[in-house]
Amino acid sequence: MIHAAARITAGAVLALALAFGAFVFALEHPATSGPTRCWLQETFYSQEWADPPSGTPIVEASFATEPVRAPCDAADDPAIVVSGSVFFILGTNKQASVNVYDRTGALVDRADDLGAPNNVDVRGWSGQTLAFASEKDDGAVLGFRVDPENGTLRAIPGSPFAVDAEDEVYGLCLYDGEGKLYVFTTDKSGLITQYALEGDPGSAFLRQVRRLRVGTQPEGCVVDDANHTLFVGEEEIGVWRFDAREDTQSTGVLIARTGQEGTLTADVEGLAIYEGADQSAGYLIASSQGDNTFSVYDRSDPHAFRGRFQIRSEGEVIGDTDGLEVTSASLGDTYPLGILAVQDGMIRDSSGARRNQRFVVVSWADVKTAIGLAQP
Repeated sequence: MIHAAARITAGAVLALALAFGAFVFALEHPATSGPTRCWLQETFYSQEWADPPSGTPIVEASFATEPVRAPCDAADDPAIVVSGSVFFILGTNKQASVNVYDRTGALVDRADDLGAPNNVDVRGWSGQTLAFASEKDDGAVLGFRVDPENGTLRAIPGSPFAVDAEDEVYGLCLYDGEGKLYVFTTDKSGLITQYALEGDPGSAFLRQVRRLRVGTQPEGCVVDDANHTLFVGEEEIGVWRFDAREDTQSTGVLIARTGQEGTLTADVEGLAIYEGADQSAGYLIASSQGDNTFSVYDRSDPHAFRGRFQIRSEGEVIGDTDGLEVTSASLGDTYPLGILAVQDGMIRDSSGARRNQRFVVVSWADVKTAIGLAQP
């Protein structure tokens, strides 16, 4: 009887393990449709977050964008396009599209039927404003021209661009290397691949120039162009710094850690650079998804930790944030020090009702005041 009970227990454990594996496979598989993925998340998956450190300040949001059309885990990463005091927020809906919102949060354009766009970034190139987004389903990079005056998107000829990956393509960031534009992609294996954008906007293509690596799954990344520095978030470990130039060594330096001795709570997600008056001044901002906070570090080495904060919108502290972006450009009297845009990943509101995800914008002046930052 003891041996039989042991066999039953072992069988039950095996069955549970197989069921969990099937759930994860179904949830992550590209063929799983948005409504099915939503049902799986709502039925079987419950996210738990750590409490933020006592005394963490809360910054009130200035506005939120319209929710994305797809339910559950859909919105992911924003980018900001600035032209004078005019700005637009680009945001990915990883079940369908890249969206464009104006300074009130209204949707002004959308590129649809894109598969699963995940991370997006923006740079100027050949006199045009270009946006690139990672696309998870087909392992590709999507390219767009953005009109900085009205926010409209147009696909670049040749897009989508095939890229090299060992696993699902996840993160993406751009690098203006003294006039030459580069695309970095990250994938779940830990691979980070650097591409040079060649040709012109009418006949562009990506040429692989370098491969970097971290030990486990990365996603968010950002490049400090002026300092030729690539920052990559390894979700469970922390933030790595690499030299962004293609002809340099591939060894990274861990500059911020997760865990009890660190300043981040896994997962580490979005990263962004707030530029100061010169290339040594400014801040690195990271989404500390595990405790629903945002950590701020000096832009320059040794990247001292300057504090953390939370964001509240419509009475609710937002969280489970994936991507974020920041600009230090003066955007008129309302946003004289720029803005920070973050994904609002909470699926349910305080009443328990499900809501579609969106992006939330705060004034950087309010962040500065909340955690006592110097203006760089």
